[in-house]
Amino acid sequence: MLQKATFLIIAALVGAAFSYLNVPAGWLLGSLVTGIVSAFYIKKLFFSDSLFKVSLALIGGNIGFMVVPEQFLTYHMLIGPFLITLILTIVGGILLGRFLLKYTGMHPNTAFFCCMPGGASEVIALSKEYGADQRLVAAFHTTRITLFVFIIPFIVGLSHPVVNSGLSANGVSLTSGSTAIAALIVIVIMTLWLGARVRFPGSALFFAIALGFSVHQWVIPTSEMPFFVTGLAQALMGAIIGMRFDRETFQEIKRVGGASALTLALYFLMSFGLAAIFFFLTPINYSTSLLSIVPAGAAEMASTATMLAIEPTMVATLQMLRVLALFLVLPFLIKWFAEKPKTNP
Repeated sequence: MLQKATFLIIAALVGAAFSYLNVPAGWLLGSLVTGIVSAFYIKKLFFSDSLFKVSLALIGGNIGFMVVPEQFLTYHMLIGPFLITLILTIVGGILLGRFLLKYTGMHPNTAFFCCMPGGASEVIALSKEYGADQRLVAAFHTTRITLFVFIIPFIVGLSHPVVNSGLSANGVSLTSGSTAIAALIVIVIMTLWLGARVRFPGSALFFAIALGFSVHQWVIPTSEMPFFVTGLAQALMGAIIGMRFDRETFQEIKRVGGASALTLALYFLMSFGLAAIFFFLTPINYSTSLLSIVPAGAAEMASTATMLAIEPTMVATLQMLRVLALFLVLPFLIKWFAEKPKTNP
């Protein structure tokens, strides 16, 4: 317990230092780097899923406080372009799976699950039922998410610099900030309680945003959340994600060979291409389009959008819709493209 607490404190301090140095999404990237370095060279620590859900609830609650109801009036114009990019995302994932299958000796179902673009935890859990190599599926998704979380915020942040945002008081009074933090603690508790009873992909983020919005609109409308709270939530998320990318994960990817690296590179190209399509079909700027469309984790991209003040509500909404849609169509995709698991006679 002491080792985990020490690691999280160090990760938060490194994240704060990155933010102070104006590194884009510094809290997230600083703690992410700390986690990777620790997992590779110091000691691998294992954190429960509950702690990651706490980070989701913290980030979702912060986003809820930032929601402006009028924003939703413009979302109807995004439905068509979103559906187009969603279909292309699914098709791209299937084609990448076929590519990985062709140039490696892995089982067809392993290749299929490795390249499903969304709902990583659900895909990893389901892959075992279909005879896929769960370790390789987990390694591939962990690597994909880690790379995306490391690169995308940095790229987007270069065009949307936020000077020392994670360390500033943000003009929030002590009374207002204290009230908001107390409300956030209640939101986290309620989110965990609801998430344990109503389960679906992205449920923690969804409940936290809804609760944060409700509390800020109707309970404490004049209170504002100190920006460092968002930074600490990002540091917690980044530390956990970074710790998951360890030597074993790297060795699993390395075992596949150059085809895995090329597949991940194609994933990046596909994501930037999908963001470009969404950008041209909507009035949304490219940075927002990239954070909203890239298959890199709803919470991670929403967290980045929150820190960089780039339409966090829109990013979170579109990312959660992508995850939910992929979760709904996954049984059909499995039926059409995955081999049925063999049963013992």
